[in-house]
Amino acid sequence: MSIQIVTDSTVQLTAQELATLPITVVPLIVRLGNHEFLNDGKQITNAQFLSHLVNDDELPKTSQPSIGLFLEAFDQLGKNGDEVLCLNLTHFLSGTVNAARQAAQMSSTKVTVVDSLSIDRGLAFQVITAAKLAQNGAPLETILNAIDLHRSHTEIYVFLNTLENLIRGGRISKAAGGIANLLNIKVMAEVKDGELRVAAKGRGKRFIRKQITDLVERIKLLAPAKVGLTHVDNLTQASEVANQIKAALPNTLVTIHEAGPVISTYTSVGALAIEFYTD
Repeated sequence: MSIQIVTDSTVQLTAQELATLPITVVPLIVRLGNHEFLNDGKQITNAQFLSHLVNDDELPKTSQPSIGLFLEAFDQLGKNGDEVLCLNLTHFLSGTVNAARQAAQMSSTKVTVVDSLSIDRGLAFQVITAAKLAQNGAPLETILNAIDLHRSHTEIYVFLNTLENLIRGGRISKAAGGIANLLNIKVMAEVKDGELRVAAKGRGKRFIRKQITDLVERIKLLAPAKVGLTHVDNLTQASEVANQIKAALPNTLVTIHEAGPVISTYTSVGALAIEFYTD
């Protein structure tokens, strides 16, 4: 009997990781006007979605996977007697983990659901670790301890040109960080204890560049084992940062990712996330 790993589509995994590890991804839902799409990379591409994000008057809407989608995945994976470990994005940003918990109660499969208190590549750090341990036959307790370690040693920073979409989408309040009427400011946000918080704010591109430079210098000193960069139509800047880190830390795994529709909806075009794990 094995342990199968399930997560949701806000995770940021490479094609190779998905192909070689026992990971099943349950998609969130994206709505564009009256049209609904699964956030699975097939029903709508990132490029198609970005065109809507930029040109449509109405902000796209996102919602958690249905209980039925999770239940289907759990039952399918457990039909041969395997158990399931499901890791989901932080409950502060979505009800996804609650949908997974309800499905787990309904499933005939033994399912353990964990709130990662993370998202994107930070969530991936936990998922990949769990999948590798499961693949090697580690018991559930060992996997859960490793996940806890990754959660406490991961930092996530997001650099935003605007907070407008986050506020319009209800993912952060206008009062957060004292930005009530300053939607045109630039922001460095941090995922702290699962919650997206404003860490610093200022005006102009110079502010963002300085914050990124300072963080890169800190990363060079910390020498983390893994660094993930996720961008929303901002590959040039993501590549520049990646090259700086690789040059200073040749033994650090650095990956670049294109944000999917769910994350792009709230961070908006030009956003850059820098996420890293220190041993």
